[in-house]
Amino acid sequence: MPQGSTLYRIGLGGWEHDVFDQCLYPRPGMSSAEKLAWYAQYFNTVEIRQTFWDDGLTGKDARVWATAVREFPSFTFIVKLHASFTHAAVIRPDAVRSVRGILQELSQRNRLEALLLQFPYGFTNTSTHRFHIARLAREFAGYPLHVEFRHESWQTSGLNAFLKEHRLCIVGADMPRTRHYMPFVAAGAGDTAYLRLHGRNERGWLLDTYDAKYDYLYNAKETREIARRVAALAPRYDAVTIIANNTTGGKSIPIALQLISALRGGKTVSVPSASLAAFPFLRAIAREEPTDGLPLDETGLRQAM
Repeated sequence: MPQGSTLYRIGLGGWEHDVFDQCLYPRPGMSSAEKLAWYAQYFNTVEIRQTFWDDGLTGKDARVWATAVREFPSFTFIVKLHASFTHAAVIRPDAVRSVRGILQELSQRNRLEALLLQFPYGFTNTSTHRFHIARLAREFAGYPLHVEFRHESWQTSGLNAFLKEHRLCIVGADMPRTRHYMPFVAAGAGDTAYLRLHGRNERGWLLDTYDAKYDYLYNAKETREIARRVAALAPRYDAVTIIANNTTGGKSIPIALQLISALRGGKTVSVPSASLAAFPFLRAIAREEPTDGLPLDETGLRQAM
């Protein structure tokens, strides 16, 4: 990678949300693989949300995903670790084998970006929980591991040393500052920074329901704020990953596309017609005649600093 440049990877928290049929995909009835191939025309990474809910997935599923994006050589996947590991704090040997099979398949195909360990609000900074994290780090050693904490008890002076000891990288999460949620820290470790944008719906997070939490449309001022934070962060890292996870109503789509434009110096970008119809304000950044291929390729995302 040329010195003084940063590779931006920008995508959404999953590609199979039902609402995306109305605001991202061109026609109803598309298969998961067809949707992924379409998605990869506009974004260059994605979090696999299926791996968080379905512990029956294996390396065979990873091959299907990799095949779907074969036309896009720079596209990568983030595997979201199953909830049994992070929310139930249970480590089953069969589940470990399944996850490692997925990681191995994607890694061999140069498609693996990270394994995401996203812990819930109730997973506080205790010795028992630190021991559990250390076990997970051993089980998945050899792969890039990124950890998102939700409770502010993890914001301690010793956190960086703990993460470094176990070769873990922190995830910066943008979410409301209600209750005792972890504040947004634009930081990373090693050569990569990883940011997740959950939206700022305070009432939704207090209600603690999935749809309410992630029902938030970032406004223009907030989008500029996030872009400035990312630009300030970029000189310290070779790569910055940004995942828009405010998926309710498809509202992750506009913030991701707007950030792509902002981090490319305000250039226009390819925007799906369904997204233009759902979010007309995207016309301000949309190309009049989208080009074929990957609009968000590795060259286009390198920004000289």
